[in-house]
Order: sequence, then structure tokens, then C-alpha cells
Amino acid sequence: MTPLRRFAPTAPAEWSWNGWPNAGGIAGRMLVEQVAEWRGMRSPPGKGDGAVADMRRLVLRLGLMVNDQKTRLVRLPEERFDFLGYTIGRFYGRDGRPYWGTRPSKKAVKRLRREIHDATTSRWNYMDVESRVARLNPLLRGWAGYFSQGPVGQVYRQVDRYVERRLRIWLMRKRGKRGTGYRQYSEQYLHDTLGLIRLLPLLADRSNAKV
Repeated sequence: MTPLRRFAPTAPAEWSWNGWPNAGGIAGRMLVEQVAEWRGMRSPPGKGDGAVADMRRLVLRLGLMVNDQKTRLVRLPEERFDFLGYTIGRFYGRDGRPYWGTRPSKKAVKRLRREIHDATTSRWNYMDVESRVARLNPLLRGWAGYFSQGPVGQVYRQVDRYVERRLRIWLMRKRGKRGTGYRQYSEQYLHDTLGLIRLLPLLADRSNAKV
């Protein structure tokens, strides 16, 4: 189940706000976002502008404001859009055949890389190796637990390589050495001895994920 299917409402445009408790609160804000995404995905060709107008009326009824900087009309299938950390749209398989699906967005991957980088800077040189692995593993496991839909294998490989490189560099700096640490710290040492997890093997446990 993709994030869009998981969070999008199942009722059509006739869906009424009457009777919903706390419609102007957090639940209301979430429902507005969901309806906006739902209408954008299901509007007939040439009717997208009308869907946006309907969304604005719903938002106004809740006493909220539309953020125009974060609101745009997506033309499918020519374009893709990001929602809840995923990029949603038309992709192409290895055989070149198109399909509708999801993948972790570039922003989501960039955010994870930034957190990995921050956890392996020289400011943590005073701490032991176990503390860094204990910081990285839950971060990686939690990220992969959420971003497990669609073709994630390539992204997982990139993340595995990046966290290995960052941990090697941190180990070298901790010893007061320069260099990348590839010869000093093998993959086997990082994963089998230090216990750093790999994301790619987690694919076998997730039926929705693809290599």
C-alpha cells in the first residue's frame, strides 16, 4: 500500500465536513491535505483548476489558509509530485515498461544523509565507537521502516555506502589520522564486528519493497 493510498480518503468530492469533530484542529488540517491530494490525483483531464478551487473552498470553511508556496497543480502522467516523503508518479521498470508507483523523495534521502553526517563529525571524537553505531542503527532502521514502498533497492545501496564511508572517516579522525579508512576498516569489520546494520538485506523482510 503506497502512502497515497494509505492516507487518501476513499470518498469522492461529495465528502462532507459536517459532523467531523475538531475539524479545525490537527485532524482537520490532515484531512484538508488528504482531500487536496485526492482531488488532484482523480480530477478528469482539464479539470485540475476546478479541483484546486474546490480545495480552497474546503480550507476556507475550516478557517485555514492555503500556503500558495507549497500548493501546485500537478499534470499527470507528465509530472510527479512529492507527498509524505515519497515521490509519486510514473516510473519505468528494468524492461522499460511504465508503471505507477513511489520511491523515497530526493529531499528525504538528503535529510537522512545530513543526519548521518551530523552523527559522524569530529565533534563526537571523544565518544566511543559503540555510541556512534548505537546512534546510527536506530536512525537507519527507522528510516528504512518508513521508506519501504516501491523500488527502494538502489536508494538503500546508496545509503549503505554513504554511512560506511562516513563511519570510516570518523574512525580515522578519532585516531588523529587522515584518509578515507577503506584499507583500515573493511565492510566486514564495520558490520560484523561493530554491528552497523545494512539496509539492503532488510528488503527480504518487506513484501512491498523492490530491489
